[in-house]
Amino acid sequence: MKVATRSILSAALLIATACHRAPEQATTKTNASALPKVKVAINTWPGLGPYYVAHEKGFDREEGVDLEVVMTEDTVARNTSLIAGEVDLVGITLDNIVIAQSKGVSMRVVGESDFSNGGDGILARKGINKVADLKGKKVACPEGLPSEFFLLYLLEKNGLGPKDITLVPVDDGGQAGTLFASGKVDAAVTWDPWISQAEAKTNGAGHVIITTRDTPGLILGIVAANKTTLPERADRITRAQRAWFKAVQYCRDHPVEANAIMASKYNVPVADFGPMLAGAKLADLQETNKTFGTHSNPGPIVQLAKDASRIWLMAGAIQKPVDPADVIDWTIVEKLSGTK
Repeated sequence: MKVATRSILSAALLIATACHRAPEQATTKTNASALPKVKVAINTWPGLGPYYVAHEKGFDREEGVDLEVVMTEDTVARNTSLIAGEVDLVGITLDNIVIAQSKGVSMRVVGESDFSNGGDGILARKGINKVADLKGKKVACPEGLPSEFFLLYLLEKNGLGPKDITLVPVDDGGQAGTLFASGKVDAAVTWDPWISQAEAKTNGAGHVIITTRDTPGLILGIVAANKTTLPERADRITRAQRAWFKAVQYCRDHPVEANAIMASKYNVPVADFGPMLAGAKLADLQETNKTFGTHSNPGPIVQLAKDASRIWLMAGAIQKPVDPADVIDWTIVEKLSGTK
């Protein structure tokens, strides 16, 4: 698990220097510069795009905060900025936060962004038609990332384990797809555009045997806060999440305009962004409540965290089980749903 471990350890080094800001003071909604700033660190996963919509359409200012979205693919930079108190929220997946907790990174899940809904999958050569057929095969997969969690989960469900395949570690899904197209591996755990354009990008040599559409909710996109600064920033984070829900609804009601906003931020053609976003199911308040439940009556997020702990422990990414109670905080979700 070199990628994840290196990233998390780097972030953990800054725990001791985590900064604290004074609690928010009362502000007006009319002057954006006077509003509490909420910084969100994301990567290029399209399921996090509505944060841009929330700011561009002014939903953040309606809720009394000023959103700033910081995009970087560097996991080290994102985790480090959260632990150092430089950002308020970071987009990550539940399985990765389990690894973070095992390394002592003080992060807590406070909301849901989306779940992968066909945006990730396994590309295989002809003759490999199901997960069980991967036994004894060479499989390219981004190591220590949600792609590996997806692969290990599927292997387990099919009575297989890591030793039943030859894992070829790569840095990302694009590299996995390229390696497959070169004929050097039998299968690749990858993401779009390799999934939606499998035939074209492999000259007909490959096909998709399974995607996250077949495992809804497994790769769960969440937003995490710094445990240490969460109490003093809870109000501004709650407001930011209300703006998120407004943005999600706007994406549904006005997809053309919303996609144009997000495509410009992701630096991709507008025509390409719609299919990209289709691979993620955005979380509104109803979906978030379904996933989280309440502290006294938790939803499926707890079992998913347990699954992640078990699978990462089996893979050697963590050295001891992680308790879901140590990674999930229901405070913000319960405030948003009115149950607290």
